Amino acid sequence: MAYTMKNGRTPPTTTGEGELSYKGFKGPVAYEIIGALAGLRQGGASLRGSFMTTEEIADNAFKACDGHLRLADGKEYRITMVGYTPGSDTGYFELKI
Repeated sequence: MAYTMKNGRTPPTTTGEGELSYKGFKGPVAYEIIGALAGLRQGGASLRGSFMTTEEIADNAFKACDGHLRLADGKEYRITMVGYTPGSDTGYFELKI
């Protein structure tokens, strides 16, 4: 996902292999998060990102609405699904502490 801030800069991007979990599922996914994870604070603004997996898992994750994403460094974050296109292998989410 290409993104440019109002000041013309590109925010930091975190990519990797992690573990997605939601009711009835836990498994590996590739992810991309836009924004600085270090700046994420309890109750503050969320970051947006996407995960890549199979069509079925992406569809079921979107239907589940909420879940967790464990990043490659072992940190786990709560996510809320915000988008998915039927037939696609990509789901979009907001990440919060």
